[in-house]
Amino acid sequence: MRITAASARWWILCGAIVTACCGLRPSAATADALQATRVIECGLDDDGRPTVVAGVTISPDGRSIAAACDDHLVRVWDAATGQLRSSLKAHSDWVRTVAFSPDGQLLASGGNDRTVRLWSAASSEPVFESPELTSAVAAVSFHPNSQQLAVVGFCNSLAIINTSSGEITQQLECSSSDVRAVAFSRDGLRMAVAGRDGNIRLWNVSTGALERDIASSQQRIRTLVFSPDGTRLVAAGEGVMIHVVDLSVSGQDVSLTARPAKVLAALFIDDQTLATAGSDNRIAIWNLPTREVKRELVGHTGSVSSLACDATGATLVSGSYDTTVRVWNLAAKNELQPSVARTPGEATR
Repeated sequence: MRITAASARWWILCGAIVTACCGLRPSAATADALQATRVIECGLDDDGRPTVVAGVTISPDGRSIAAACDDHLVRVWDAATGQLRSSLKAHSDWVRTVAFSPDGQLLASGGNDRTVRLWSAASSEPVFESPELTSAVAAVSFHPNSQQLAVVGFCNSLAIINTSSGEITQQLECSSSDVRAVAFSRDGLRMAVAGRDGNIRLWNVSTGALERDIASSQQRIRTLVFSPDGTRLVAAGEGVMIHVVDLSVSGQDVSLTARPAKVLAALFIDDQTLATAGSDNRIAIWNLPTREVKRELVGHTGSVSSLACDATGATLVSGSYDTTVRVWNLAAKNELQPSVARTPGEATR
């Protein structure tokens, strides 16, 4: 499936209308605004259509950025200069998701062609292609040991792929037939999935046993993320709230107001700081103890589809339907205009 130029422009227009007409979530009036330090323009594909960014990832060392694009390519840039390093050509349809392994050695991609491909992060050479899966791939997530890759998509099962052999070693049943999000806890002990039915399924990784189902929303969940300390799990999507699940014995769940936007991506900067993004074209940085937005990252002109952060938490990367990838220095003040790099080509200023 390809996103046409008209449909891409429609998504961009919808995001702009939501932003203009509906305003922002709580505390937006007092939140600091920040612009990107670099904008990477993916440009047009060979057919002259916008190249929509569906997924983005940054290597743990912060040196490489990769994006999953709807023109069937995975693009890899130098994070410091914005220069294109390689365009990985193997998928035969829209690439929906991309992820660097925690050890920085591998890059995984998956999409509508029902395959997962693994690439060498150093050389961009292919490592393996998975057997064709039963459905399109919506999301992938590496286990912290980098030896296992969880894969979910538009069916009711989750596949675990061995990253050394490329074989599917395990399949687990999900509660929904349309699964959009999967995540491992940083200690590797838990794995969570969620999708269309709005519920979260939580597994014990070491035993493969179902730990519990968590009622979160009656609407589709599009993103899941564990806090670095593993005590909380955030779920968000098309519902009116961002659900922060407390996984400690005596903890209490809290909610953050997501409206007016659909939340398409979330990640923890640290245990107390959460980033969310979606259809209002903005990235919100939340202080979880106060439940307030303390900073907004502005500049995207279409829905923000994905977020990623380097190992230090200082560099944030976002991908968008506006055909750009943006790089943000979270320690910076909003003083300089962002530099722009176009693909293909070198940085222009």
